[in-house]
Amino acid sequence: YLHCTKESLLRAGELAVVNLGRFAVSLGFMFLFQFLFGMPNVLVGVAIGVGFTTLPKMDLGVRPGVMAALVLLLYMGAGLAGQTALLPVWAALPLNFLFVVLLLLLSGEPAGLKPSISFMLCFVFCQATPVPWRQYPGRLADTLAAGGLVAAACLLSWKKRGVQGGRSLRGQLACCARRRGYILRMGLGIAAAMGVGMALHLKKPLWISIVVMSLTQIEIRETFQRIRYRFFGTLAGIAGFVVLMQLLVPPRYASLAILALGYLSFFTPEYKHKQVVNAISAINASLVLLDPSSAIANRLLCFAGGVLIVLLLWFLEHRAKRVLRGRLRPFSPGGHGRPAA
Repeated sequence: YLHCTKESLLRAGELAVVNLGRFAVSLGFMFLFQFLFGMPNVLVGVAIGVGFTTLPKMDLGVRPGVMAALVLLLYMGAGLAGQTALLPVWAALPLNFLFVVLLLLLSGEPAGLKPSISFMLCFVFCQATPVPWRQYPGRLADTLAAGGLVAAACLLSWKKRGVQGGRSLRGQLACCARRRGYILRMGLGIAAAMGVGMALHLKKPLWISIVVMSLTQIEIRETFQRIRYRFFGTLAGIAGFVVLMQLLVPPRYASLAILALGYLSFFTPEYKHKQVVNAISAINASLVLLDPSSAIANRLLCFAGGVLIVLLLWFLEHRAKRVLRGRLRPFSPGGHGRPAA
């Protein structure tokens, strides 16, 4: 018993050290990005930090040189396309849709590894925090420099591990294009969410875009599962925010409490558990713009709006497939125009 307990404690200690290292790298990347490129780009640093800590570890099946070029292109493209937030809604909608479609056509596979997440996050964060036009060249330079860093890290890691890949750019496009329904739903959903945020002048437009991005999945079963997890995670996060950040933790220690929660979230990879920490952190960060009651109400309304967009697009895709199947169904010779049984 003592031997098993000692082994368990050693494993727990090793896990704590490993997670502390991962957390320190993520936090360090974010602070370095903020130091180099300024506070308006801190969320962009978070998104690119996700890529820095995940993409080099993935075997994406694409030739390393091609994938590194795509990493650089997509991060810079996210900075470029994110500025659509300053355009009229009618002009931003098609541009946002086209960029999401392009992003998924280039990085949607392998679907199980989800390499597109970091690029999509970067786009959503850039769109939610646009910079004045005079600072726009600086943001492009920021995303280019950070994208270059991630691309270099990928090349070094893949070379060290002997990752060769096989698909060319054309092969990657053909492979990703097989997910046409998913790509269209994601493109339309993100564009619609961003359009709603712009039209309603939401203080935190990021919240509805992130919901749509997170809940739009290839399979409807996974979408419903994520809706359930995100719903209960949001409610638990709101309760946690009220208890921790409003009742127990003094305001001067709020940042330390958020950092501690962020570290603890590294101990569970499960989506449903991370949603609790995400909700607490997001609501607390929004207090710069909103009072607590407004922040909670906005969080719930953005969640409901995102779910509505995702389910509406699933319904439209289902109806379109039924209509298409009906038109392609063979007709019987003597059926007077009725489909054959």
